[in-house]
Amino acid sequence: MKHFVFLALTCFSLFAHSEWVVDTKNSHVGFASVKNKTIAENHRLSGLSGSVGSDGEALVSIDLATVETLVPIRNERIREILFDVANFPSATIKTKLDMDQINSISSGETEGLRIPLSIGLKSIKISKSVMVNVVRSGENIYDVASADPIMIRASDFSLLDGVKTLKEMAGLQSIEPVVPVTFNLRFVGKTL
Repeated sequence: MKHFVFLALTCFSLFAHSEWVVDTKNSHVGFASVKNKTIAENHRLSGLSGSVGSDGEALVSIDLATVETLVPIRNERIREILFDVANFPSATIKTKLDMDQINSISSGETEGLRIPLSIGLKSIKISKSVMVNVVRSGENIYDVASADPIMIRASDFSLLDGVKTLKEMAGLQSIEPVVPVTFNLRFVGKTL
């Protein structure tokens, strides 16, 4: 019995002091843009890092220089003109998770949750309430994906002037000022 209690306390101690880190290779943020009212294109940001602490505090940082639109000159213009990565190299996503609820998900199961997000870009923060699907993909792996696109307005982050400049540089009639954003994040357990 002593051995069982010791083993249980040891396992609980390891779990209680664990941290979940973003698996950069298997995580990304996606967004779509619409130009000239009818041409939609998908883009992604892949330079994600971050963690969720045992207290449920989560922070994900997005390296804005990793924007990929499949058009090199557009990548460069978005980095320099829209995101201004020289002065604002990253965006952030913060939330507070109920770890008891997360930890109750069995391996292979999916649970839909509504969570509050604080999204930061260019020294501006906005709050959104979003639905996510959390999948416990393994004993030490959770996949978290937006259940629906998150609609972000360029005006939310003072990006309208940058959108206008991009439109003029590309000789376009229009670039929609609202973009749907999605995310797929993989968190891997790491014992501290």
